[in-house]
Amino acid sequence: MASSTFLFCDPVSPERLGWWPEILGASGNRGPARGSSAVFLTGDSLFSLVDAKTRDTWRMLAESRDLRIVADGDELQLHGLRETVSKNAPWVTVAGSPGQPQFWQSLLSALVTGWKGTKSAAFLLCNGPYMSRVSVYMTRFLASVQAAALHPELYTYLDGVHSLHNGQRPSEFENIGRAIAGISASAIQSGRDPWFAACSRCATARGYYQMNPGTGFCEPASCISEVAIRPLKEILQRFSGNLPIVSHAAGDIVPDGWSGETSPRLVVVIANPPYCTEWTFGGLSLALAAAMGGIRTTVLFIEQGVYALYGTHEVPAHDKVFNVQEMIAVTTDIKGLDYLVYGPSLDDRGIDPSPEFPMVSRIENEDLGRLLSNPGKDVEATRILFF
Repeated sequence: MASSTFLFCDPVSPERLGWWPEILGASGNRGPARGSSAVFLTGDSLFSLVDAKTRDTWRMLAESRDLRIVADGDELQLHGLRETVSKNAPWVTVAGSPGQPQFWQSLLSALVTGWKGTKSAAFLLCNGPYMSRVSVYMTRFLASVQAAALHPELYTYLDGVHSLHNGQRPSEFENIGRAIAGISASAIQSGRDPWFAACSRCATARGYYQMNPGTGFCEPASCISEVAIRPLKEILQRFSGNLPIVSHAAGDIVPDGWSGETSPRLVVVIANPPYCTEWTFGGLSLALAAAMGGIRTTVLFIEQGVYALYGTHEVPAHDKVFNVQEMIAVTTDIKGLDYLVYGPSLDDRGIDPSPEFPMVSRIENEDLGRLLSNPGKDVEATRILFF
């Protein structure tokens, strides 16, 4: 038996609902027992509860697999969906309704139930403030962590490092920098020191970590003091601990017999195309650093992410971008790192991987469930992060 908890803030496509239930392992003996799986929906993922292409799938999962679906009541109200969901989807628990805890409190409670004995909870923030509401969700989650007498931890990565810019003065939005500072101060005052960090590579690329000509060392520039700039490998050391880590799209599977003494396994789901955004490069970089740091890591190319393996990528001479295929090819021999591609995503797009990647194994639905819900002989927790 195991508990599985997922959080989705971004849109949930019909394609994702076609494969994601497989990793719950809610049938047979491949994973969590019935009633032990929960998914928490906020932000744009809430539209999937009313969209004709996805709502019936959610209902089927709730009724046939005993999946607990919890929707953020405040965000339902903001998006104009609360009345529709409350009336037409009795299989959805609307957080914040009479008799129901608030959304972030409910999520944290579910996570702590799985990660028994944890003293901390963390948010991996990959989205920048103001352009995305994920930064708002981060502050609400960490405020709930603080209120629950746990140590709050924040790891900013990719555009998430913009949240550490000082002097933020939004006129129409919540001030993210001020919120982070407030959570930090409250935690310190309560005797529960926070651990807030920004990836040094991402911070350097965005101008927050600059060379001081006088000292010859890089120093934070225009940053709030509450977030320390650290190498990614130091941030990933936290992933070895007994604590839940959520993100804009993330989940975990924690067996009942897991002691918390071993490092959880990491599954990085690459679901975006390779170049127009930093998602693929960022996901691969995090996976490589995790594996090199001793965390057993699997990279799964799925949905639009399968295009990373299609064709032969050649960077034009006048361009400067990391060749994703070269990155994959030179890292297939790293101990503890596996690459997989989801066959149905290839079939749906009518493509095959490049012949240059025979080392990337193709898996099907049944393999997906076995891979993520029953990862090995040892009792092992699994973290799942979507990029």
